[in-house]
Amino acid sequence: MARVAIFLFLLFAILLALRLIGFVLRSLSSRAASGRPAVEGEMVRDPVCGTWIDRRLAIAGRRGSEWLPVCSEKCRRELESA
Repeated sequence: MARVAIFLFLLFAILLALRLIGFVLRSLSSRAASGRPAVEGEMVRDPVCGTWIDRRLAIAGRRGSEWLPVCSEKCRRELESA
């Protein structure tokens, strides 16, 4: 019984360490890519329909020379046709 408990404890510790390492690596890569730390759940407003969306999930739409985040392909087409 003690062997099972030790095995489960070690397995849990290894999985926790791997999760921590992944978090640190994602944090470092997002800082290197943007020059600033990533903001979890940063919300932006779609300029076409007004919906609030997570910046990481937004689709890039273009108005003139400006790139804007939009919520869907429909809003992207509407933005680019205007």
